[in-house]
Amino acid sequence: MFERFTKEARNAVTAAVAEAEQRDTSRVGTEHLLLAVIATGSAHLSQLASLGLTEEVLRHELDEMESQALGSVGIDQQLIESAMSAPRTRTRRRHRPFTGAAKDVLRNALLEAEALGHRRIGGAHIMLAMTTLPPQDRVTRLLEAAGTGSSALRTALLTSMRGTS
Repeated sequence: MFERFTKEARNAVTAAVAEAEQRDTSRVGTEHLLLAVIATGSAHLSQLASLGLTEEVLRHELDEMESQALGSVGIDQQLIESAMSAPRTRTRRRHRPFTGAAKDVLRNALLEAEALGHRRIGGAHIMLAMTTLPPQDRVTRLLEAAGTGSSALRTALLTSMRGTS
């Protein structure tokens, strides 16, 4: 399937792994894919800023979400941040697996491309696949926190993709 991914989409998948590493998470989740795809800045994604979906806004919302989750179990986020800023030796993991939901997004990106009659899978197809995630998924919650629901995002993407293909 990855042979059908555009260079941009492949770069987004690689960037999602790097995002998970930077956030020191054990798995690559849908939220990492979202940040990575937005960061690629493809033509179809460029108008998303008008929906309030910028990399900065999404990063802020994800940081807030993570901070609230830690706070809900009694962990002080500032204590963690100060510990993380201290120099330390890191061993790089050889493999960081994708969550089931992230794998589903990548598989569903193929279906989105096929439904539009496209032979290659780009970042916009990955974003379209994210619009079908369940309400409890972090991406769905991030989109809502940023002021854009999955439905509005899907409409904007389809409008853009159908207008230029």
